[in-house]
Amino acid sequence: MIIKTIKSITFWMAAIVAIIVIAGVYRFNFTNGGDVINTLRDVKNLTYIVENETFNLVNGVANNETIKESKTKNTLSIFGEPIYGDLNGDGVGNDAAIILVNNPGGSGTFYYAVLAINTNGEYKTTNALLLGDRIAPQTVEIQDGIALFNYAERNAGEPMTTQPSNGKSLWINYDANSGKISELVKPQSD
Repeated sequence: MIIKTIKSITFWMAAIVAIIVIAGVYRFNFTNGGDVINTLRDVKNLTYIVENETFNLVNGVANNETIKESKTKNTLSIFGEPIYGDLNGDGVGNDAAIILVNNPGGSGTFYYAVLAINTNGEYKTTNALLLGDRIAPQTVEIQDGIALFNYAERNAGEPMTTQPSNGKSLWINYDANSGKISELVKPQSD
């Protein structure tokens, strides 16, 4: 009788621990204060348009054929990790600022700034702004609802083999009416 009671208690304790673990995993990976949010996987599985070409990313990567029957691919992928915050002013911090890297099959590697705006649980991507060819991405930040992309580029006239060393920042303006982004010119502080 005692062994049966101990087995029953052990079973129920194991079941309770399993439920707590599952609830904890769900809470910390899929919610924000109890509200369900889209996870990183969502922005890694969206459609992005770069230079008038459509890329359907799967797990953060898309390979489009450049020429039918060719082994050359036009690859688009997410560089680093998206940064989340409120970019459309709805008070919810689940919009994403993303760097995309495009390898169209030649010697260039082109980097783009793009936003993924979450409205009612669905992401919509914006147009992509070119940051540069073979730049050195540094950080992406969201400050006061504006995305900031920091990177290094080459000085004017330097060959592409030169390591980028000239720091640059691109502030992004999001127009909620058109769903488009453009460069925001920030005034210089004195």
